[in-house]
Amino acid sequence: MKQYILSSFISKFGGGNKAAVVFDDEGLNEKDMKAIAKYNNFSETAFISIKESCYPDFNIRYFTPEEEVDICGHAALASFFILDKLGYLEKEEAYHLTRAGKLKTIKREDIFYIQMKEPEIVGSIDAEDIEKITTLKEQDIITDINGKISIVSTGLKDAIIEVDSMQALKNMSIKKEEMIAFCKSKDIVGAHVVSRETIEEDSDFSCRNFAPAVGIDEESATGTSNASLIYYIKTMAKEKIEKTSFKIEQGYFMNSPSNIFVYADEKEKIEIYVGGRAQILEFQELSC
Repeated sequence: MKQYILSSFISKFGGGNKAAVVFDDEGLNEKDMKAIAKYNNFSETAFISIKESCYPDFNIRYFTPEEEVDICGHAALASFFILDKLGYLEKEEAYHLTRAGKLKTIKREDIFYIQMKEPEIVGSIDAEDIEKITTLKEQDIITDINGKISIVSTGLKDAIIEVDSMQALKNMSIKKEEMIAFCKSKDIVGAHVVSRETIEEDSDFSCRNFAPAVGIDEESATGTSNASLIYYIKTMAKEKIEKTSFKIEQGYFMNSPSNIFVYADEKEKIEIYVGGRAQILEFQELSC
């Protein structure tokens, strides 16, 4: 059984976020998948069921070191990048069958765009709650149009926390145990913290992502949370942005600068696609 280690959402500086992609031709059970994901200890491991996949539909499951999740942007990008490299993709469009539903993947030159689950606002919390689980102060936080912190899902539920400066973004940290307890009590994955001040001149946002409740203290590049960010910007932010294509930087404060490209298709309902580049780092043979 083959496993590939890739870095997704790489930038011109390298960076990216590591994910493992397992070509499951043995029919692994959930216990086996959890064990492999825990051993890998990447933020996510993707399992492509070869027996249950046939172009253009690929059955893929995603696991953190702690649990299965409905979808994962950077592991999905890694999966379709390696599927393409190995000749499984016959055309530039394909679909992945996930717990979040059947979602489209589109290749445009060297960038893969992964459709996320239909976006929705699933709740809100108070800015005071953020002070309890991070070192951010009230004056650092920009609330949504209702004076709250929006919880948004495009497959995973994240609190979208806009801050007023790059300095606030850089200097902040989480209160780990408090955040774990809070996220579990609210049934959310974590917090996505965003500044409109950026390091790269052509970026629209600079972000950090924290999800210790699912075993990820901080993540250098994320798909679902940045998709949720763009939906938030278009629906709940005090200062909305009308364009449809965005470039987001992440991972700078982890020494892993990454680029995530997000496209919002606004025909009838908003569809969010997360895109990026990937590279193969390692190939392994697994035995179970």
